[in-house]
Amino acid sequence: MFAGHDAVLSGGRDFYVTVLGGTSVRRPPTASLVSQLLRGSPGQPDHPQCTFVTVFGGTSLMWPTLSEEYLALRDALQAGSLTLEDWDRLAVVAGGGGPVRILSLTLFGSFEGDQLPREEKELDDLALQRHLGEIPESAVQILTMAIGQRGHQRLTAVRQAIVSGRSAGGGTRPPLQPGTPS
Repeated sequence: MFAGHDAVLSGGRDFYVTVLGGTSVRRPPTASLVSQLLRGSPGQPDHPQCTFVTVFGGTSLMWPTLSEEYLALRDALQAGSLTLEDWDRLAVVAGGGGPVRILSLTLFGSFEGDQLPREEKELDDLALQRHLGEIPESAVQILTMAIGQRGHQRLTAVRQAIVSGRSAGGGTRPPLQPGTPS
């Protein structure tokens, strides 16, 4: 109330209330949420749900950068906590908004549930990860084309970049071995 707040969206059933202030919430990478769904307990809901109530304020929900999405999916695949079949089945649900259901009620304010990182941020992150050898050039080219895309197109580009990166060597990072800390 009467202030601002930055948070990271969790994969549970969260409830956010903003009154006369501003809230900025970052989505975790989609691969993290899908992995969390796969590890869920039998009594846990199929998909996490977040509810936002905003009164006389503003709330924005920000996508991770394409680099963050790529690295999280690559790491989950290497660790064996996720398969591409799981990604196809669970990541591109709810109209391409990812595996978290978003509900919102806004009175005399604003709610932006699909905000993208700035183009400069996306390009800087991709250039850095390419320079570090974490993302191969072929994957960077695919991800660059997805800048500014939302939903299915964004998540499909991440998947295509992963497949392309695998055929190009996937970066210089060695695969994780069982029992090795990440």
